[in-house]
Amino acid sequence: MRHDPLLPFVALLAAVSACGSAEDTGDLVIRVSGEGAAKQGYPFVKNDATIAFIDGWSVRFTKFLIALAEPTLATSDGERANADPRAVVADLHKGDPVMIAFEALAARRWDRFGFKVVPPPLDARPLNDVATDDIARMAQGGFNYWIEGNARRGEEAYSFAWGLRNPTRNANCTNGLDGTDGFVVRPNTTTEGEITVHVDHLFWDTLGGERANLRFDAMAGAAGDDTHITFEELGLQSLANPRGPNGLAVTDTAGAPLAYNPGSVPLAAPHLAAFMLASAASQAHVNGLGLCTVSRL
Repeated sequence: MRHDPLLPFVALLAAVSACGSAEDTGDLVIRVSGEGAAKQGYPFVKNDATIAFIDGWSVRFTKFLIALAEPTLATSDGERANADPRAVVADLHKGDPVMIAFEALAARRWDRFGFKVVPPPLDARPLNDVATDDIARMAQGGFNYWIEGNARRGEEAYSFAWGLRNPTRNANCTNGLDGTDGFVVRPNTTTEGEITVHVDHLFWDTLGGERANLRFDAMAGAAGDDTHITFEELGLQSLANPRGPNGLAVTDTAGAPLAYNPGSVPLAAPHLAAFMLASAASQAHVNGLGLCTVSRL
């Protein structure tokens, strides 16, 4: 029987190749971003389109804090990545910090990614120079978002400071880059992912539809005797008959009285504060437009 002298060498190469592919690993880094809106405010240009308030207001943020916790990464066949469950607090106005880095993952698709948006504990880890006093305010107030800024239209000017209590679990997130589930970790490199917070949800006038306008008139109209708008004052603004800063009914582009439209989204109450809480509960996405299964906590 004839023996091929190359066969042992070929077998060795196959074994090495198989071993190498089994051990291929990569890293996954997850950032959190409020995009240009959190950093620059409105109006701003995205993909050559100007995003602006339909009623002429400009809005700038001075703080846009979000508290995140318990990131999870797994595969549908049961493999799970180790993750630091500690809460972090990021200021999206300051930039796009790294929330967590998963290291030495198997190079494959990790199709089960999720996280929580919840009030932080006092010992939450601050990202991009978030002050300990801000974390304490969120922890003590039960806020998972804390947002400060100002709005201007001509000579009209208002400031606002809002703490939002609408904690959620975001699970089974799709990837906004291609619509697939989770992330593909590639070997011998670092894959980057992003929790993308769509700031425009705060100012929508319609829920559950394809299109919504950004409006501030009713928020300005909620201010009391001064020009500072609190979240509690938004609770005094009716969805069915909102009033603008001049005390008159807010109107649509045709001049007809405007009513905020929650669609089929259940609200805790028929006022602007409840509307904002419901809308903002779904503002965290993945890699741009990737959707998550959102459940209230």
